[in-house]
Amino acid sequence: MLTDSRRHPRRTRRRRTPQRAFNLVEMLIAVAITAMLLTATLVALDASYMSYQSTTEVASTHTIGRLAMHRILTLVRSGTEFGPFPVDPRDTVIQSDFIEFLTPDGDVLAIEWDEDDEALYVAVINPADGSTISRDLLLEGVVPQDDGAGSNVPPFTLEYEKGRTLYRATIDLTIKPDDNQSVEMEGDNNQNIRLVASAMPRGFAYD
Repeated sequence: MLTDSRRHPRRTRRRRTPQRAFNLVEMLIAVAITAMLLTATLVALDASYMSYQSTTEVASTHTIGRLAMHRILTLVRSGTEFGPFPVDPRDTVIQSDFIEFLTPDGDVLAIEWDEDDEALYVAVINPADGSTISRDLLLEGVVPQDDGAGSNVPPFTLEYEKGRTLYRATIDLTIKPDDNQSVEMEGDNNQNIRLVASAMPRGFAYD
């Protein structure tokens, strides 16, 4: 007698595929690959951060240096009397670590380079006795510049004419980038910035 397949469906058994877990060797390989990828990512991020920090430091230092240079040049253009003077009256060009100005307001100012502090200072001078009334920081990170013969080049070169009349002043500054946020890992990657400019007092510039 035939059975009705609709009433008595044939039951079939499915074999279960056994599930196999990772063994120890496979786990170690996966961990090693993950560690290599993370290391490569961290190295790339560190290089990107160092490049960004270096570029930011150089750009910031360059901007601050240009502002300080502009202030000094303004004092040269607007000043009426200057110093220091040559020791020998026959000398017309001297190099100095400082330059003095007599401002239109009658104040005597001096821009001084302190090699030990690696900084420029603005000092107010008492014209009566030459003493310093006040001294404020103008620019940090001004380092000595080697002339190639083992001597440092002073930042100010003064050219005189007609005795003690200043014809032109040249300012030559070597500035190291600001490293307040530097870390020991980056090393000394930033190069110093050199700014050179000259100006003439208005009396000569408009003659």
